[in-house]
Amino acid sequence: MTQIYKKEFKCALCGNLSTHEAIISTNTLGWPDLDTRPSEMARSTINAWIQMCPSCGFCAPDISEEVAKAAKVVQGNVYREQLENPDYPKLANSFLCWSLIQEISEQFSDAGWASVHAAWACDDRGSIKSGQLCRMRAAHLFLRAREKGQKFAKGVGTEEALILTDILRRADRFEEALTICEEALTKGADENVKKLLEHEKTLIEEQDTSVANQSTILFAKVFQKMEEKGIKKKVFTRKELNALIKESENDSK
Repeated sequence: MTQIYKKEFKCALCGNLSTHEAIISTNTLGWPDLDTRPSEMARSTINAWIQMCPSCGFCAPDISEEVAKAAKVVQGNVYREQLENPDYPKLANSFLCWSLIQEISEQFSDAGWASVHAAWACDDRGSIKSGQLCRMRAAHLFLRAREKGQKFAKGVGTEEALILTDILRRADRFEEALTICEEALTKGADENVKKLLEHEKTLIEEQDTSVANQSTILFAKVFQKMEEKGIKKKVFTRKELNALIKESENDSK
């Protein structure tokens, strides 16, 4: 269950008071996307992940907290143009502005995730091209993070490669995604990550830019099992479906 309340925050830059949503609690039911976006109900709390001061335009997860170099960035032309960029949803602009602040402080991992969140905001509004641009920016920032030794995933190496692969695939950058994916597969990923990377490789070869999570992989295997068995029916009992899922899971072990 998600609980959100409204709270007044004092902007750390200009001192203006404004009201924003804050999350008390939330939950997830189901698998996250391969770029880590959570399932519902947490998925729909994205509007509460970023705040924008209506007075000075400072964007941050919590505008009452001071952030190094933020004042200079917020006053800059690049920031002001992004804040009002009509090519992106308003929420995406807020995330991208926060990304700019983090980038100038060389917090490339945080800047990259802010760009990923901007892409999710674009997805929710059907802004496909803008979402791709956000993902391209995120991939660039994550590669900068790697160069600086900054982690952007819980498990470095193949898990970071999985996230990069998914981001680049969804940005329509198939060649770059394939390079990272194949390189990771040669480095001995653990079995679960290996399966996800192999699925990513299939999606890349099919030039598929759609969202994917572990459930899509499972049901792809279920459909494959149906073809192998010559099953053409479209309606199944719960028992029949569970049996197909179990067979598919056993085949992948």
